[in-house]
Amino acid sequence: MSGEALLGSEFTAFSAWLKAALGADRRWHRLLYRQLMRSGRWEPEREPHWRAELPALARRAAELAEREQAPQIVERWQASDPPYGVVEKFRLRLRDGAEVETVSIPMAADRHRTVCVSTQVGCRQACAFCRTGQMGFVRNLTAAEIVGQVVAVDAATGRPARNVVCMGMGEPLDNAEAVAQALRVLADRNGLSLAWSHLTVSTVGRLAGLARWRALGLQRAQLAISLHAADDELRAALIPSARLEPLAELRRALAELPLPRQRRLLIAITVIPGVTDAPALLDRLCAWISGLPALVNLIPYNPIPGRAWRAPTAHEMLALRDALDARGVPVRLRVTKGRALLAACGQLATAGRRAGADRMRA
Repeated sequence: MSGEALLGSEFTAFSAWLKAALGADRRWHRLLYRQLMRSGRWEPEREPHWRAELPALARRAAELAEREQAPQIVERWQASDPPYGVVEKFRLRLRDGAEVETVSIPMAADRHRTVCVSTQVGCRQACAFCRTGQMGFVRNLTAAEIVGQVVAVDAATGRPARNVVCMGMGEPLDNAEAVAQALRVLADRNGLSLAWSHLTVSTVGRLAGLARWRALGLQRAQLAISLHAADDELRAALIPSARLEPLAELRRALAELPLPRQRRLLIAITVIPGVTDAPALLDRLCAWISGLPALVNLIPYNPIPGRAWRAPTAHEMLALRDALDARGVPVRLRVTKGRALLAACGQLATAGRRAGADRMRA
């Protein structure tokens, strides 16, 4: 097992590798696994118990593993976003030189934080409202590279994530196996020990991806569906791949998904004034979600280069929420954070400048 792959391993696999490679006593395995998951580095020679009691074994372990485990932070931006706290965006370089962006988001008046991770370099979905889609698709990330973003950001901020959302660059269910393994690692009680209910995967809802979601046993995680419009023609204009799969088929697939008790599907609508907020679209949305265990998540459009659309005002967002609430639809507003950094929903890409942010070299 390479050093890089360790971050993509659950404790059981890590322990088996350590036993086979070193013959190490199992009592050390959990301690070293936690060191790796909390620091992003595999450095058994720094563990005082090993240095004092098993110096030869510590040297051998260091020879077997590479030093740099987590992706390397090459740039870091931050901006205050009152009253929520400081949003930070990171550009991380992977082993082959490819780069992704990851965001640390303050939650609940900065009492805890959410890390938004990327699952691909670029994306093949080409959604009209998303800057990542303008990049095209480069490659999938490995499970270790997905977990590594969380580990790197936790170590850099000194603030362990409470929530992880796969809402960064890429379509997670186009890379379902690696995403599934990454979530299992993040939830492993011997390492970062994140609650499954605090892990969220956002997807455009391709039928093949949803089938993989179900086959991989990912129902314990939260599922967010990027719907954006309950109208086939408009949705296809916003999400090109939706041309191949009508909304009726998507709804049928969602209705058949086994969900944990009292778990709801998050149905995302990006609010683009004059595009996705027409009253007729609200009526179609109400009809489409009827009977589904759904919560509509209203997301303000965040401007990206090359698009003339504007962001909705706070008044427009509240009016839309109230209109859905009056129709009996469970709804909540997504608060935009990090727009000045190009770190908000739909704004991530590994090219271009970030205006209005304090830039720091890592």
